[in-house]
Amino acid sequence: MEHLFLSLLLIPFSWIVFLGLSFFARMDLPERFLSESVKWMSILTSLISLALSILVIHNGSLPISINYPAWIQVGDYDFKIRFIIDLLGSTYALLTCLLIGIIFRFSRNYLHKEEGYFRFIFLLTTLMLGLNIVSFARSLDLIFAGWELVGTASVLLIGYFYNQSQPVRHSLKAVVSYRFCDMGILAAAAWAHHYMHTTDFVEIPSLLHNIHLQESGHGGVVAMTFIGLFIIWAALAKSGQLPFSSWLPAAMEGPTPSSAIFYGALSVHLGPFLLLRFYSFFEHFPLLLWTIGIVGALSALYATAVGRTRSDAKTMLAFATISQVGIIWVEISLGFTKFALFHIVAHASLRTWQFLRSSSLIQDFFENPVVQENALIDRKLSIEKIVSRSFRRRFYVHALHGFHLDYFSGKILEGLSWPIRTYIEFEKKWMKINNSLMMFIFKKR
Repeated sequence: MEHLFLSLLLIPFSWIVFLGLSFFARMDLPERFLSESVKWMSILTSLISLALSILVIHNGSLPISINYPAWIQVGDYDFKIRFIIDLLGSTYALLTCLLIGIIFRFSRNYLHKEEGYFRFIFLLTTLMLGLNIVSFARSLDLIFAGWELVGTASVLLIGYFYNQSQPVRHSLKAVVSYRFCDMGILAAAAWAHHYMHTTDFVEIPSLLHNIHLQESGHGGVVAMTFIGLFIIWAALAKSGQLPFSSWLPAAMEGPTPSSAIFYGALSVHLGPFLLLRFYSFFEHFPLLLWTIGIVGALSALYATAVGRTRSDAKTMLAFATISQVGIIWVEISLGFTKFALFHIVAHASLRTWQFLRSSSLIQDFFENPVVQENALIDRKLSIEKIVSRSFRRRFYVHALHGFHLDYFSGKILEGLSWPIRTYIEFEKKWMKINNSLMMFIFKKR
């Protein structure tokens, strides 16, 4: 099993290295060669991930650990490379390989003779490697490595059409949201190393179960609660949950295949995946489960309301994705972890198909037999009928503006960036003064 697992990581890694070397060697790889190569790569990785899933089920769904020597040692701390092959990780890895293979095949025609096809293949392979690392990582340290690979590929694909200003602007919006929430993983890892000397999510629950938090030397309830809050914070941006929901619809500026795989299928579900990984930690703290449920419910309601005011297909699908992911958060908070995993697989598969078919929406609409018969769909039951017409009108006016979430998040980010802008302005003034002094000295000489 270890050899199968290593091949699942080494195949995309080797392909990334080959593409990188060919780029620096200025090799012009034919489009047909790239398409055929990624086709066989996706087939091979899908078969390997399927074999791992079958082996895990055959093992009674018991997790299998793979340990390697520590990669960094600092005093008493050692950052070990540990992986775990379990039902959650193997299912997500299988979903990753299958859906990315579909996207590779779809892109063969969709991006035919596109100037950035090589770049698209490189970034999508990077996504595969990052997701496989996250799927099987056993510690926060290792999860962060894969997490950053996914985020980097996501941001670069949002700005795929970099010769236009709007995609670049929206990619910057995404990278700010990512960086702000990725600090949650670093903070959780730092606190876990400080209080428990480990970030291994297999060891952490046993520490919580076997020792009394108030009397042990492993940190109190407050410290453990903050670790959980940091993990929830890290999951917010990837999932597009409140208050970081506005960047995800803006990410639709990228190509449709990348929108499907990132914001309909895989990247957007990394938030719930992280919560499922640490569910054995969260179940010791009801406050954290309540937080997950409240955030998910509010995000689902927000995305449902705003999505009904949008007219373009991809933006509507983006808000529908946020809404469904919010429901998955609620399921996790209620303890329905296996159902949440099933919901992730089903929702990712459906959204991939919907995003890929979004460009053919008008054709699908007119081919609908209900449309051909000019039949009217009567919605007899609607929650909207409970409230007055004037309230609905005011409500949807605010929903049309996204409940002004962009304005408030922009103000918050502007406030956070104030020290940086102040430093830059100070540096510019200092450079002017320095240049003037240098000119004065040289003139005197």
